[in-house]
Amino acid sequence: MDLRADGLTVRYGARQVLTGVSCALPPGTQALVLGRSGAGKTTLVKALAGLVRPTEGCVLWDGRDAARLTAAERREQQASFGMVFQTDALFDSMTVLQNVMAPLTRRHVPEAEAQARARDVLRAVGLADAADTLPERLSGGMKKRAGIARALAARPSVVLADDPFAGLDPGTARQVARVLLDVSRGGTLLVVSTEAPMDLPLPRWLYLRGGRLVHDGPPAPELEDAPDEVPA
Repeated sequence: MDLRADGLTVRYGARQVLTGVSCALPPGTQALVLGRSGAGKTTLVKALAGLVRPTEGCVLWDGRDAARLTAAERREQQASFGMVFQTDALFDSMTVLQNVMAPLTRRHVPEAEAQARARDVLRAVGLADAADTLPERLSGGMKKRAGIARALAARPSVVLADDPFAGLDPGTARQVARVLLDVSRGGTLLVVSTEAPMDLPLPRWLYLRGGRLVHDGPPAPELEDAPDEVPA
């Protein structure tokens, strides 16, 4: 899917979270969405996925304004997205395999096919042996990988990972970074983080500061040390 934000502004009541953000994300884009806490990173990726409605401007999916689609058209297009949330958001009463199958079941994929696809993606993230395990028995890193597996089970063309390294030790973060790189090759990958992960050297940075996109291009480490203020 070809993604584009055009003058994207989002307000929550009196609070403006994003201001005039414009960016083009053609198929195959691999980028970090960076910025300090409160910069608008999560709101940006949620808006790109159609989970947050713009106050001004628009989000375009293959040239179509996402906000102008019918509910049925929007659901059909959103099948192209795989979301990895900050928390694993797994259902505690379901096994890892059942959790990964859940989005496929909601899309009415036949059970045999859903199970085969879920097992394939669990192998891809190194969790084949944990398929019948309940989430409470998994380590933090394994839960993250299970969340990634669930996002990938529907074979999305766009993976949006919202701070997937939060709360992980360095070794587990490296493991999660490797999984994201391995399973997203050829597709679009946007990873939200407060700082650039050393183990995820993506070629493009989208750096937000105070709700504004202040850099869109190759990695620029000096941005991480710059003041947080944005000129009015």
